[in-house]
Amino acid sequence: MYDGAGSNVSNAWLLRKWLQHCDNHHSGCERKRNFWPKRIIFFDSSISGKLTLVEKQFSGEDYLVLSHCWGNPTPDDKSQFCTTWENYSRRRLEGFSSDDLPKTFQDAIEITRALGKQYLWIDALCIIQGDGGDWESQANTMQDIFANAYCTIAATSAHSWIDGFLKPQSDPLDGQTQNYSTPSPCECDFDKDVDEGPLMKRAWVLQERVLSRRTIHFTGSHVYCECGDGVICEQLTKLKPPFGKQYFILDPQFPNRLYTSGYERTVQFIQFLFEKYSASGITEETDRAIAINSLIKRIEQALETGSHYGIFQPFLSSLLLWKRTRDNNPPIEYSHYGIFQPFLSSLLLWKRTRDNNPPIEYKKQVPSWSWMAYSGGIDFILKPTDQFLVPRRDDLYFAHDGRALNIKVRNFGEGCLAEKRGAEYIILNGTEEVGSLRLDMANLMQLDNCNCVVVGTVGNIQEDARKDYYILVIRDKHGDIRQDKRYERVGVGKVQARFVSIDCTLGTLW
Repeated sequence: MYDGAGSNVSNAWLLRKWLQHCDNHHSGCERKRNFWPKRIIFFDSSISGKLTLVEKQFSGEDYLVLSHCWGNPTPDDKSQFCTTWENYSRRRLEGFSSDDLPKTFQDAIEITRALGKQYLWIDALCIIQGDGGDWESQANTMQDIFANAYCTIAATSAHSWIDGFLKPQSDPLDGQTQNYSTPSPCECDFDKDVDEGPLMKRAWVLQERVLSRRTIHFTGSHVYCECGDGVICEQLTKLKPPFGKQYFILDPQFPNRLYTSGYERTVQFIQFLFEKYSASGITEETDRAIAINSLIKRIEQALETGSHYGIFQPFLSSLLLWKRTRDNNPPIEYSHYGIFQPFLSSLLLWKRTRDNNPPIEYKKQVPSWSWMAYSGGIDFILKPTDQFLVPRRDDLYFAHDGRALNIKVRNFGEGCLAEKRGAEYIILNGTEEVGSLRLDMANLMQLDNCNCVVVGTVGNIQEDARKDYYILVIRDKHGDIRQDKRYERVGVGKVQARFVSIDCTLGTLW
């Protein structure tokens, strides 16, 4: 096994010492299952700089993974650096040189060597990219790849794969004189360096960070080591333990900490997770429903429940009360399939260059009631409280296929008007303010063209007509009256109960 001796990585001794300390003392951070990626990069210790792409299961070995920003590579960049069907056989049989890779990849290889390891997983190199690639199947194994890695290397300061992330060589800590448990004075700012860094602003990376058992963050000013026990910086300062929702982010066996969190804290964390994820950047808008899927599946397993389009069954009412932080983008088109109307005839005349793969199973359009239907950030108009009362199950529940909600449709009170004020619409009864709405799209709408669905209320005074109903604003999905009673969501808000009709009809929300 390669021992990492002679490494030029600053503070390499500290990183090895921290990982050893975690291995020996943090039982919660241990790997729970034996998993190996389909492909992995192997370093030949006898030939400097030579790499080989291997497809083989190795027992008793460790691998590292790289979490990084792709940036905006050109088609030529992807052809040169990524693994494709055109270069796959050569990289597997003949190998390739680290000198031919982008700086961020070279730095990750240097870190892996410094830690005494010979196996590294990088998505661009270990997943076959481009036409006929296997991204679809490999994306489903991402949770296992990151959860079972020896450690995740986070290129936190790099905006793209050409930037690199290793700082210029400085005097490394001397293992003979520096004690691991003795901290040095430090003025590090983990939140600024890591959480506000370019890497953590990417949607795919949130999933990678949460699923990793432990991560080394390489920022512009510091190196941080993060695991289930907490965070230390390169000066050996252990940062204050994370409180609140970040506590679950650092769960090395995510989401085990949700087992004992209780109802209110669980909903708080899920809302926080979706708010953080939705505000993160993503290159392909249609990946919005995919890039968090591994986290959702794990939460489903932990809570022994199901979910549909980012809405968990036990928290249905709370998670439906999302609003957009920006409302100028139309819904994501999940189903145009790459055919543009002006060029319809020309774009239909395609043929396959390879015919050995079955058709791709594309996702259906995301329903309007899901926050996944739109790009951009969201937050929730009501945070969890034990005073939040939800309707009976027969009033609001998933249809059998999970794509629609069975609802009871109610009308707004006669005489109510909606007046736009800033980002909101204020519901007025004469001059009295009786509620507020936030539309999913910024265009002005007449309230008499809309209906509402009661999602819940706060308080336990059932007969108080002035209590607030938390509602979804809906309209007929087809723009006219049809027999199937289909509706779509157009906003969210609250209104006094006396201005919502008692009478209702049945419908489905799509």
